[in-house]
Order: sequence, then structure tokens, then C-alpha cells
Amino acid sequence: MIKKWEILESKVIFSSPFITLREEKLKRPDGKIVPSYYAIERPEVAYIVPITKDRRIVLVYQYKNGVKELVWEIPAGFIDEGETSLEGAKRELLEETGFASKEFINLGSYSSSLGLARNKNHVFLAKDAEKVGDQMLDQNEEIEVKTFPLEEIITGIKNRQSVILETQAQLAVLLAEQVL
Repeated sequence: MIKKWEILESKVIFSSPFITLREEKLKRPDGKIVPSYYAIERPEVAYIVPITKDRRIVLVYQYKNGVKELVWEIPAGFIDEGETSLEGAKRELLEETGFASKEFINLGSYSSSLGLARNKNHVFLAKDAEKVGDQMLDQNEEIEVKTFPLEEIITGIKNRQSVILETQAQLAVLLAEQVL
């Protein structure tokens, strides 16, 4: 029977408000020692699929340094300490887009990299989203907001020609489609 590995040592290699990298020494159930295994700790993340009454999806366009590109994606962001995933989703949607919704549906919680990352991504559908105010962006955010026909985005994902590049965001849109 497969068993969990034991953490013998864990030390922080790097830490910032956004990410912590740990180096760990592990003991496998067969007694073998894995001297250097790495794990990333990040805050939990809320992903929001905002759909307007006329079946348009609200997307954000912004620079992502990892891919060094401007990309379209669904609103998303870290959940603040002391906040529930739903509270974080509502806040992030409003801050990034100026949109709000009275009906949020929890579409589940997922991990993007089980072998490396320890955080979960919480996915929500925001039904009947509507513009209620201005964006309230963080110091390092520059975000353009635009709505697209939902069916166009879903078809693009299914045909592997989506304007949304991130797989987690694509999954979120397809999960939302299932409950709409």
C-alpha cells in the first residue's frame, strides 16, 4: 500500500508576500531519503467567471511577466488573509473590473501543480454580472476590461484557439458552461 512521505527537514529558501520556496528533506516509506525536494507556497487564489445577463463574459487584458506577454484572462487574484474564498472572489471581481454580481456559484477548488505548489485555486461563476463602478487597481496593475460573447470563448477553448491561454482559466470557463 502506498503511504505518504515524511518531511524530515523544511527550510525557507526564498520568501515574499507572493511566494515562498522551501527546500525539504523527505523520507519515503521504504526508508530512502530524498535530500532536496522543493515546494512552493502561495496564497489561495480566486478565479471568477463573470457572465452578464446577455451572456457575455467579462475578461481582463494585462501583462503577465511569466510569459512576457499581454494576455486575456478571467479576473483572478490572491485571497487575503482572513477572507473566505467567496469574499476574495467578490473583491477581486470588483477591484479588477468594476463589475459585481448578486449570485456567485462555487465551481470547486483545484491545484494547478500537485507536485510543486501547495495552494488551491477556488473557481466561481458570477451570474448576471453588471458594471457597478470603477476599477480599484493595485499599484502594479494595469488592466483593460472587455466583454466577449460567451459562446465565442467556449468554442475557442474547445477548438484549441482560445484568446484565453491559461489552462486554469479555460477549465473555469468550461465548468461555468456546465451550470449555465
